[in-house]
Amino acid sequence: MKILQAFLFTALVFGMVSCDPNMVYDHFEKTNDGQWSWDDVKTFKVDMTDTITAYNIYIDIRHTRAYPKSNLYVFLNILSPAGAEVRDTVGIDIADERGRWMGSGFGNVKLIRRLYRRDVRFAVPGTYTFTLEQAMRLKEVPVTDVGIRIEKYKKLK
Repeated sequence: MKILQAFLFTALVFGMVSCDPNMVYDHFEKTNDGQWSWDDVKTFKVDMTDTITAYNIYIDIRHTRAYPKSNLYVFLNILSPAGAEVRDTVGIDIADERGRWMGSGFGNVKLIRRLYRRDVRFAVPGTYTFTLEQAMRLKEVPVTDVGIRIEKYKKLK
């Protein structure tokens, strides 16, 4: 019984520590067989009702150590509920100049979180559609998951 109580207490503590009060949206989409190809467009629909609060928008990439380059380019499209559209090309550093993997993670998979925009306000309430497309010269790259994270704005250190 004491082991069960200790386990439940530990799970509760980890659950409370892992809660992020600033996080508004955080979702990943898996790629096909761990390879992200040109035609594999990832779509994220985000309901934003607060037009006053400022937010930070991140692009999250999980890749394997088999990644052949030091960077990744993606096309990011944002469609607002009013029909306004933004398209950007975003460069994401995967390794430093010495070839060391950036980001976090253990084993074969690394997570890169790239700040796309900070201090953003969503002018129109409703559903915003974010799409991410792989924009490398290689038809496929070893990326296992692609994600979008939106959190309440906080000054970055």
